[in-house]
Amino acid sequence: MTILPSTGQLLAVDALRVHFPVGGGLFRAARTLRAVDGVDLTIAPGETLALVGESGCGKTTLGRAVAGLYPATAGTIRFRGVDVTADAARARTDARRAIQTVFQDPFSALNPRMPVSAIVIEPLKIHRIGTRRERAARARELMEQVGLPADALNRYPHEFSGGQRQRIAIARALSPGPDLVIADEPLSALDVSIQSQILNLMKDLQAARLLSYLFISHDLAVVNHLADRVAVMYLGRLVELAPRDALFRTPSHPYTRALLDAIPRIGRGRMRRGRVLAGGDVPSPLAPPPGCRFHPRCPKAQPVCREVEPALEPAPGRPAQVAACHFKD
Repeated sequence: MTILPSTGQLLAVDALRVHFPVGGGLFRAARTLRAVDGVDLTIAPGETLALVGESGCGKTTLGRAVAGLYPATAGTIRFRGVDVTADAARARTDARRAIQTVFQDPFSALNPRMPVSAIVIEPLKIHRIGTRRERAARARELMEQVGLPADALNRYPHEFSGGQRQRIAIARALSPGPDLVIADEPLSALDVSIQSQILNLMKDLQAARLLSYLFISHDLAVVNHLADRVAVMYLGRLVELAPRDALFRTPSHPYTRALLDAIPRIGRGRMRRGRVLAGGDVPSPLAPPPGCRFHPRCPKAQPVCREVEPALEPAPGRPAQVAACHFKD
């Protein structure tokens, strides 16, 4: 099922599965870890789609599969209408230039043995973009755009703070001129005071370059500030996809409501009655439960939830908001 028509979309992911074999040996059969287990989503030009969920739900695996870092077990990833999961080297190369990634940890994402100039220019060399002089000029331009002085190009990553390193990582991602940037928890390793600066930088760059973002995060406050639409992921599958305002105002899936109700609130009278709290731990993706995958933790679970897996369908009266629940709010 395709949630939205892929016509005119920059990225269209259809029934994507990314599985990994685990264990196995002489007397033990290998098992399958279903990290991503049938995901459909689209991203339009200039749009920010936020992907949220608890740790271990498959967010990072999905992002890396879109970036071409993990092979797809099944399903398709179409970029500008071209299936980049097919065996076409040119399509994969073009997609890898146009899809870049900003990783979570700016301290391990940069090679400590390379000066910043080499780090930023490296994608241009890989994709054979520009002459040596043009690459150097491009690096100086990117330093200015991410808010760093030009002399930063001559220094090494250890000479910078965490926020400055993330600016360098963003400059590297922008170097080959991508259309889609996958930002995998780009703020979680930074101080709170620095997070807002990087967030504002990302918004400014998006407006200037018409970038699309797949923004992977567990911080719903950041998501509420940045995203156009929000996809909620649980145990390898999407359980809700909606415009940002609709999702925060009227979540349809109990898991989405549990995530929102778990946000700390300070001050008297801020605790809402009738909150939905998900108990227990996330089941193992090696053995996902039958039926609705959330039913072992759902306070609203009924017998049908244990037997029949719900489809991702529009909520009543809200065609733009889809949820995989038998009892949508």
